[in-house]
Amino acid sequence: MTPTRRTILAIIVLALLSIIPALFQPLWPIWVALVGVFSAGLVFDFLRLRSVSLSATRQAPNVVAHQQKTQLAVLVTNHSGLSLHIEAHDGHPAHCETEQQPVSFALEPHNSSTFKYRLLSNKRGLLHFDGVHCRMRSQLGLLRRRLVVPPESTIKVFPNFQANRLFGLLLNKNSLNAMGVKRRRLQGEGSDFHQLREFRDGDSLRHIDWKATSRVQKLISREYQQERDQQIVFLLDCSMRMRHAGEGASHMDNALNAVVLLAHVALRQGDSTGLMTFGGIDRWIAPAKGPKAATRLVNGVYDIEATHEMPDYDSAVESLQHYLKKRALIILVTNLRNEDGDTALTALQRLSKKHLVLIADLREQDLEEALNAPTETINEAVQWFSAESYQQERFQRHQLARARGATLVDVLPQQLSASLISEYLAIKNRGTL
Repeated sequence: MTPTRRTILAIIVLALLSIIPALFQPLWPIWVALVGVFSAGLVFDFLRLRSVSLSATRQAPNVVAHQQKTQLAVLVTNHSGLSLHIEAHDGHPAHCETEQQPVSFALEPHNSSTFKYRLLSNKRGLLHFDGVHCRMRSQLGLLRRRLVVPPESTIKVFPNFQANRLFGLLLNKNSLNAMGVKRRRLQGEGSDFHQLREFRDGDSLRHIDWKATSRVQKLISREYQQERDQQIVFLLDCSMRMRHAGEGASHMDNALNAVVLLAHVALRQGDSTGLMTFGGIDRWIAPAKGPKAATRLVNGVYDIEATHEMPDYDSAVESLQHYLKKRALIILVTNLRNEDGDTALTALQRLSKKHLVLIADLREQDLEEALNAPTETINEAVQWFSAESYQQERFQRHQLARARGATLVDVLPQQLSASLISEYLAIKNRGTL
């Protein structure tokens, strides 16, 4: 327990008053009585506060969105017969930002009070709350007691999927064409039968349904659509390359948003989705279909943060080839650098022999700003020349990657979701998977 300002002021006043009985001895008993009353009040406050019992209940969702304000509520209950004045602060992790904390309120005997506040997490993963920190004083207000009240709890911080939900509103049968999702009809063997229709110029004679033709007395052709049971596997770089941040989000934040969004689109198209990570974090989520597959993917990646390791493309490709036996669309999300040399492209070329490879090479916003900045001084000219040289080297690496069989997109992190979806839909429409 600690003394309040009231107690400190009272001690100062008593100390000053002690001068009077020192000069006038008859007043000494009065001063001693005042000290006794004050001491009795301290003892009374100490005993009462020591007997106080509090409990708390945190009302919070199991999952909150990254960098999005969420309201939490804490119910504090006073189990004692003492009227209290409470200053409370919920024990959130240090990296979180809060509004409306700490709070002060009166708490009557055997009563409860609820305080609310807004929390924003700057990191994904698990938030660990260590209890509710309470500082209370009685009606006399001479002492203050600090108490950490359970409960301890955890909350999951997922990537901000608000854009996914908005996109999901369009994912219905009537709006697929408006989104650019066109179900390309294939004429090859082994495709899924879709429907019967009238024969058109250019249709193969092999696809004429003679029974239907004889029944309606006109040529009827069988129409096929793309096979839906195809595999989409994300190869996610978790190395230090993905720590670069801009506009409030890191490369890793944007990458996870894009992975989840594209997985959602692919699952709605009937494909199975999976994921493998490398660069300091080794996780494998086998390709699967259906609503549970989306949930499993989100739960498997929501807490991933970029490490301080360097990417090992050779090891990643070797591991992926061990896991994958069936041809798949491999979507590599990374940030290629000059120091990778030819090792990254050589490793990806091995993948291209069996799988279709799509590389998403994230481009730093700083590069764009350096190339577009005015060059009025020598230092600015040198900076522009360095950025332009780096841009040319990126272009050469991309040309080599495409020459070795990979599809590549050079994109800013905030544009990654739209670019990957467009490339995926283009691949589906071409039927190259």
